[in-house]
Amino acid sequence: MHTIEFCKGNLRNNKKVWKALESYGNVELVDYGCLGYCGNCFEESFAIVDGVLVSSTDADQLLDKILSALEL
Repeated sequence: MHTIEFCKGNLRNNKKVWKALESYGNVELVDYGCLGYCGNCFEESFAIVDGVLVSSTDADQLLDKILSALEL
């Protein structure tokens, strides 16, 4: 099981990513009020994938990077 964590503040830009990841059975999606990556949250799309920060310039690229990190 993989865990992908999102910041609620950043999730506004990543709802498309969340929706796409919901279809994978071996992924647990978690949203927190704040993950403490405020600089990243302001500047880019990001998620924490199995404890590792994954970021990109937009939601589409973030989804690609997350899937690559999960080898899906």
